Amino acid sequence: MNNNNNFKYKEISNLTKKHIDKTEIFDMHTHLFPPEHKSFYLIGLKNVLNYHYLIAELLTSTDVEIKEFNLLTENEKASLIWSELFQKRSPVSEACQGVLTILKKFSITIANKDYYTIDKELKDKRYTDQDIFSQSNVKSVVMTNNPFDKKEWSLFDKNNWDRNKYLSSLRLDNLFFDFENSLKIAIEHTSNYEDKNNTIIKYLESCYHKANPVYAAVSLNGKDFDNLLNDDLWLKILNWLESKNLPLSLMLGVKRGVNKNFGLAGDGVGEIDLKDLSKLCNLYQENKFLVTALPLNCQYELTVLARKHPNLKIFGFWWFMNQPSIIEFILKMRIDLLGLSFISQHSDARIIDQLIYKWSHFKEILQKVLSDYYIKLSEKNFEVTENLIKRDISNLLKNNVKKFLGLK
Repeated sequence: MNNNNNFKYKEISNLTKKHIDKTEIFDMHTHLFPPEHKSFYLIGLKNVLNYHYLIAELLTSTDVEIKEFNLLTENEKASLIWSELFQKRSPVSEACQGVLTILKKFSITIANKDYYTIDKELKDKRYTDQDIFSQSNVKSVVMTNNPFDKKEWSLFDKNNWDRNKYLSSLRLDNLFFDFENSLKIAIEHTSNYEDKNNTIIKYLESCYHKANPVYAAVSLNGKDFDNLLNDDLWLKILNWLESKNLPLSLMLGVKRGVNKNFGLAGDGVGEIDLKDLSKLCNLYQENKFLVTALPLNCQYELTVLARKHPNLKIFGFWWFMNQPSIIEFILKMRIDLLGLSFISQHSDARIIDQLIYKWSHFKEILQKVLSDYYIKLSEKNFEVTENLIKRDISNLLKNNVKKFLGLK
């Protein structure tokens, strides 16, 4: 790269970073709750370290037994994870580096400090969720709300949080793996019982009015996805979603309980047949589908399908896909095939602090990838202006998803 090109690259890269940092983010999939939701609201180092990614890493890279681990308090677990993964080993995994990014953001030096010392230093910062939103430049998040969890759904009996900052989605997984209990809850909350399917729909209608969700969602393995296309209830749900103009978010390829002893940390990657996805998009052309997938081997096919179906919108890098090396490769592939029309990322955050690292790590990759594309355009005599860069980044971080969801 000659001096002129090198200068041009730095100029474009700096402008790209400037607008990536300045653009407010709409985070379309999280597991966060507002502070008003009390025990559901997770913040602080104890919770950050008890993240199931780190628990899985601990249990597979040390001699710690799951039975012994489960007997510990949450603080004892956090201390053990810190000792084993951050002091006795180099914390190079993405999940470990995420913790370091959070601590750096709060100007906390690690040195040879133990967990309790660092935890006290972080608590002394007395930060809130609003501080995290500001530091990560996230404007709004979409929660994952299970209408078939009585304790969780009771939160919607009140209207005591900022619903413009914490939006809702309806997570419908229970209809696949716990249908009888789901039906029981639906019956308790509806009158004039007709049949199973209509009772579920009536309950979802009441949930819709209570929570004002921006989409419904379900995570599926291959078998469940087959059932979705052949099940009378799901045909009714799809018709109901269309009547509400609510997209269905499909999170494909999870395999639950690969190691059941690990609990949430024991889920893995399954298989998925995307021919069913194409069939779904064709059969329900008035429905809108948000789609992300876990298996690495289906990402190319999924991206091609997004070129063929206007009612399908790819989003983010879910779960095990949220690794820098994978993100950079697939992000380039999506741009090559789709331009900038997809939804670039979601945090999947469970603890409010995670917004800091989930987004800052992605922004670094996005800056590098976009800058390379802008240089290629410039070399072809296409004028890359600051306004163009600003527009593109706004679309990738908020506008594409808000438009698909029908939000202003």
